[in-house]
Amino acid sequence: MHKSKSVLLLSSFSAAEMKSFGDFVRSPYFNKNTRVVSLFDELRKDYPGFTSKSITKERLYNKLFKGKPYNDQVIKNLNTELFKLEREFLAHDMLERESFEKTLMLITNLTTRDAGQLFDKETLAVELLARDNPGAVKELHLLLYRMEEERFTNAIINNRQAEATVHILKAGEYLVHYFLKHLLRLSINNRINEFSFNISSDVNLLDNVIRNLDMNKVLAYMETNNIEHSIHIKLLYYAMLCNLNVNDNSAYISFKELLFSSKEKLTKTEFQHLLHLLESIIAQKINSGKLEFYNDLHETYDYELKNDMYKPSKQAPMTVMKYRNIYLSALKAGKFDWAERFIHDYRDELQKKDRQSIEELSMAQLNFEKRNFGETLKHLQKVRTSQIFYKIDVKMLSLMALYELSHFETAIAAIESFKKLLANNKTLTEQYREKNRNFLSLMGYLIKGRIDNFQGSKDELLKKIEETPVTANRKWLIRKTEELK
Repeated sequence: MHKSKSVLLLSSFSAAEMKSFGDFVRSPYFNKNTRVVSLFDELRKDYPGFTSKSITKERLYNKLFKGKPYNDQVIKNLNTELFKLEREFLAHDMLERESFEKTLMLITNLTTRDAGQLFDKETLAVELLARDNPGAVKELHLLLYRMEEERFTNAIINNRQAEATVHILKAGEYLVHYFLKHLLRLSINNRINEFSFNISSDVNLLDNVIRNLDMNKVLAYMETNNIEHSIHIKLLYYAMLCNLNVNDNSAYISFKELLFSSKEKLTKTEFQHLLHLLESIIAQKINSGKLEFYNDLHETYDYELKNDMYKPSKQAPMTVMKYRNIYLSALKAGKFDWAERFIHDYRDELQKKDRQSIEELSMAQLNFEKRNFGETLKHLQKVRTSQIFYKIDVKMLSLMALYELSHFETAIAAIESFKKLLANNKTLTEQYREKNRNFLSLMGYLIKGRIDNFQGSKDELLKKIEETPVTANRKWLIRKTEELK
């Protein structure tokens, strides 16, 4: 029984859910089999671990049917019924939390009943409540579309065909809004995923549909006719253009200006989602070599922190990637004091298992910027991580600190180890891999120039850096090269 589906699902229940499920399984409306209730009562004694030897099928059968010979099929059937009730309970529990979805089901039921006045009252009440509390609805326009579909059906059933046209047009408007919003979001997410993990596909219906849409005409029509919430579609369209062409600064400026000027027209959730899109757009620009955008990225993170928009909820932990990106952007923008305050003030928002290593790495990076290279290496030795980006951070920082301390032989060995890491990890994008490979190549020349102490090495390396625009830590390489005698 330990590996049965019913026990596996019960083990995921919280204590409160176990109590509620006990009430659920005893309700004659949902369950009339008292043996299933008895089976649940026996199983719950071993909650939450379900590791006791007493929950074998044979022992449970003996508890439920004392003195009767064991029947494997009977216990299997009871277990199947219990699992079915668990699934129904979870669906019912979710429905109780989704008040709009529950009310919409009521309206669907009222549609075909002879209760016209009640139908109209309920639909109007739900629509007004949804519009007044858009943040409480997962998908406002999908809800409104479904409402108009029910109104259309109700009008036809009750021989009010003249009203049907209005409901058809409104349903179409809401559906188009929902379709465009999600089409653009999916395109943006797909582009980010391709960029981040070096993934592409020969068959892409999503992009094909978007390419064949004249979005400029659609947006112009929506604005001319005051179609509600068209500003959200426009913002997503600009964000998509930014993702399609990282060098298109006009799309970036249009998106950023429109986003902040339209804040009051968006729900907090919508604004927060679009703000995070702004992050990814700026990050793509930086990864393509436009280092001047570190200031923009730092300002965006600073805005998120000041306005409590850096996490999906107050209870959620901060992700290690978010923490890393925030302090690194501050360091790259030259905001050292700001970065140090952030490292200490927000470390406790990380999950406990990540805190020590991430704090050690962040302090190593901060000490490096302060030219405390010995301290940098001490902090790096305490970092334990399986995350590829953190491994790269550790190797990159170690290599630069070794150079600063004139440990050239160790640095040369570190370059070879770094090259193997880049070659063996297939999840890295080619662009990200290339900028790190370029850094290692230029680093090799830099070490050679430092050892040779020859003026020609300096001139040759500066030329190589100039000819290699995409490289990690470009400014540091130039600065170190110019220091060569």
